Amino acid sequence: MIQPKDSFSSLDILALADELRAVGKAWFDKAYDLPQGGFLFTLRTEAQGKRWLKVLPGRCLALLAQEVPHFPEPGPFVQSVRKLLSGLPLAQVEQPGGERYLELAFSRSLEESPRLLVLELFGEGNALVVREGVLAAVAHSRIWAHRAVRPGEKYARPPERKNPLKLTAADVLPILLRSKTSVVTTLAARLSLGGSVAEEVVARIGADPILPASLATEAMATAVVNALSQMVFEIGTGPRGYLYREGDMLVDVTPYSSVRLNARPGVTSEVLPTFSEGVERHFSALSPVRTVSEVAEDKERERLERLKAQQLSGIAALETMAKELKETADSILSNYAEVEEKVRVLLDKIPDTPEVEIEVKGRKVKMAAKKVPRQSAQQFYDEAKRQTPRLEGAKRALQDTEAALTVLAKKGAAATQAPTKGGRPARKKHFWFEKAPRWFLSSSGVPIVGGKDARTNDWVVKRYLKEGDRYIHADVHGAPSVIVKVGEGPAPSEPALEQAGAWSVSYSKAWRAAHASADAYWVLGDQVSKAGKSGEYVPVGSWVIHGTKHFLRDLPVALAIGEATYEGETLLFAAPPSAFEREGARVLWRLSPGDEKERRTVERTLSKELGVSIETVQSMLPGGGVRAERA
Repeated sequence: MIQPKDSFSSLDILALADELRAVGKAWFDKAYDLPQGGFLFTLRTEAQGKRWLKVLPGRCLALLAQEVPHFPEPGPFVQSVRKLLSGLPLAQVEQPGGERYLELAFSRSLEESPRLLVLELFGEGNALVVREGVLAAVAHSRIWAHRAVRPGEKYARPPERKNPLKLTAADVLPILLRSKTSVVTTLAARLSLGGSVAEEVVARIGADPILPASLATEAMATAVVNALSQMVFEIGTGPRGYLYREGDMLVDVTPYSSVRLNARPGVTSEVLPTFSEGVERHFSALSPVRTVSEVAEDKERERLERLKAQQLSGIAALETMAKELKETADSILSNYAEVEEKVRVLLDKIPDTPEVEIEVKGRKVKMAAKKVPRQSAQQFYDEAKRQTPRLEGAKRALQDTEAALTVLAKKGAAATQAPTKGGRPARKKHFWFEKAPRWFLSSSGVPIVGGKDARTNDWVVKRYLKEGDRYIHADVHGAPSVIVKVGEGPAPSEPALEQAGAWSVSYSKAWRAAHASADAYWVLGDQVSKAGKSGEYVPVGSWVIHGTKHFLRDLPVALAIGEATYEGETLLFAAPPSAFEREGARVLWRLSPGDEKERRTVERTLSKELGVSIETVQSMLPGGGVRAERA
């Protein structure tokens, strides 16, 4: 199975630069924040009307003819962008050094210094505005040894390398000959082409991708340069988009017709008028966009949680203050003679002092020097009483905050319920593992999480895998990364590991191929890393395993949908049938590979019978055909 593309290459940036240049005269209009964390910039063009530049830093760019959902109110960075760029004409679009970032220059005349909108797609990505050579606005401040990115710093481009789009055979050959890895890995890492472009180049020159680069010839180096030149030529101006699908999953989008994908069995393509249209469709399918209201609810929930913490702290401080004031008054009255004598002694030494500080049974007390101790004690009692209305007001405010959080929690719970007849009952609690793309509970009650595609496989491992946890993967290409959380608890049981392995093989291509069984393996969390051999290219969703693999043989390719209890809540999930062999668990439906043409019917049936949405059912089913039998 092809790992879906989840970030831009240099050639993709080149295509977007060409699309931006093709709009002709254009002016910067507005800027907005996007729910998924990026930005939307509006351009007014002379010939094409409004165009929306969608920017997801670190991932992709798209120049769209239609507006996309965005926040109506601008955040701090977007406010700065509006002030700095609104109304300025677009003068130039540049891709410095063929790298993965764009510089959009805006200026009213050739004489004035242009203002730059810099869009970075490498690493985690960024967006910057440069005025007179200085960073005037920065989406994310960062500091490296060679470069500081924060407001007020002088703008410096990332360290320059040889432009991968302008290499000659004389540049390429020494790099290949010095490499200790394969041709495709060398092109990806040493020539900064990235994995997908490197694989495309190798396909176009007809080379074996695993051939050691050190065996390259001058003819091969020349062929590499010619292939890159041909790809750049195909992009041209106003590039089309080529969208590729493997089965029912979008796997790639390119601004050129891909030789490697067109030759792959089971892959279909669709040609779109612009590259940006393909980008929008592919990346939206790769990571479904959360709605503005969903993101706004999350932000409101975070704000209320912070407010609740502050209110609890304030209430605790008021209660402590009232208690200390009362205890101080009590100590004065219960030690009246001692207090009176200590005050008299201090006044003899300093007759004119308005206030004295004495110690009463280890407690330091400040009191008026000219008042008798009984009056001072009454002042402390009165001050303690004055905290009562403040404390009651703080508690009422806390109740309001907790009520607002309850309303949000009910909205969130309602959103997870199916809009079908006889929907499942609302739940009071939700758990950490439900945030994973896929999850289930083993027969021992241990939560097990996994990814759905290349990007979420990476996310799951980076977020959840810790030293001591178990990492499970089917011995089948393209299977999900699966994690058994251990923490400080005992090692997972053999059945739990086997169930995690069976779960992994069932969501691999073994299901679509209708295999009866397949193998998987498990390793410790500290055996998994992105660090391969020197210069080795490790694609998104893939991990390097160091050390011994513990194999789990002949695991059944089969799933069941059922219910099990966890901390008092009844949860619905898909798992190997053996995972439901425990008290309080039951299998509702048994699943096995089936006819792909009947999948939609199965989805509708399960949605109706289980009382959940079609989307929930789809998230539980593996790719390919499914046959469902009532348990």
